[in-house]
Amino acid sequence: MGKRLKKLAASGQEQMGDMSSTLQEIFAGIRVVKAFGREDAEGERFRARNRAYLSTTLKTNQVWAIGHSHMEIIGVISVATLIWYGGYLVISGTMTPGAFFSFMAAMILAYTPIRKLSGSNNLIQQALAAAERVFDVLDMNTEQAHDHGTAPLMGIKQAIEFQGVSLRYENHTVSALTDIDLVIKPGEVIALVGSSGSGKTSLVSLLPRFYEPTAGRVLIDGLPLASYELHSLRAHIGIVSQEIVLFDDTIQRNIAFGRTGASQADVEQAAKLAYAQDFILRLPEGYQSIIGERGLKLSGGERQRLAIARAILRDPPLLILDEATSALDTESERIVQLALANLMKNRTTLVIAHRLSTIQNADRIVVLERSMLFEIQNMRDSSGKVEPMRGSMPCSFNPKK
Repeated sequence: MGKRLKKLAASGQEQMGDMSSTLQEIFAGIRVVKAFGREDAEGERFRARNRAYLSTTLKTNQVWAIGHSHMEIIGVISVATLIWYGGYLVISGTMTPGAFFSFMAAMILAYTPIRKLSGSNNLIQQALAAAERVFDVLDMNTEQAHDHGTAPLMGIKQAIEFQGVSLRYENHTVSALTDIDLVIKPGEVIALVGSSGSGKTSLVSLLPRFYEPTAGRVLIDGLPLASYELHSLRAHIGIVSQEIVLFDDTIQRNIAFGRTGASQADVEQAAKLAYAQDFILRLPEGYQSIIGERGLKLSGGERQRLAIARAILRDPPLLILDEATSALDTESERIVQLALANLMKNRTTLVIAHRLSTIQNADRIVVLERSMLFEIQNMRDSSGKVEPMRGSMPCSFNPKK
């Protein structure tokens, strides 16, 4: 019964997790749920998860009750057997009545702790099931366990090189990147363009080592990324993406998130360069204003400028812009573009974008299509020459269009 309880407890933990995950999804997307009139459907989805958890809980209680009743039955049978056999010994003169009653009293006193011990075993089995789920997480290898780099990154002095890089995600049959060769010089602005799913985000995700290439290698100044300390590598990379992650905290702490010990003057200077100072000062508490979960009290353009201010304050030599203006209106995009211009000064920059306004000042355009790479050399040359890289097929691309 203890084994059965442990199995049911593990199942109950999983179902409780599913139920909590369903609730989180519904609350996070409540506007979409209301807009599409899916309240009843989502309510039923939660009730289905809830019923599954209730069923497992009832089965757990049934097993617990059966174990308790078995202990009571064993106790009654044991007492009856002892009375019958003990009475027989007393009648036959083998045992005195005093010895018999003393033995009976000792057995009755021992029965209660034994019954409690059985209940404790049931609790332990349930706790073990929960503990196994916790230890599965604790025993997972962390990034630090795979970090064998010893060299600190001291900026980008020579080049960033992708040499025959391929990437295939786990459980995927199609490669996200195939045989990519690319050299990026310090201070260059490289625009990455291509259709959705062509591998742009996968390519830039290799630089902070969010993923490891399946084949080939990525080098900075002639050394593979794995040779550098992971913390040092990421300290030299700034990322501004379309999905801005802000915390339910003050504006000051959100901007200073990437730089420990930043002064108020540093934060304000970064906000000015990001063109965020004006709207910050209009808020009731200025830099001490709480912006809500994921910055819900701010507009999209304001959240974007806070993210840019955070990147400016971090002052990284390598900058990754992943669709940084795709969700903005024209006016917000114009202000954000000015902020990005300040952010990109004197930095090596990789820009992922679909809008021409975002990539028109790039030094080179790199086109990704079907996980392969094509490069337009010399952006400011009216010929728009396309030079296929190794492992690619010919393609045409007109930067004027």
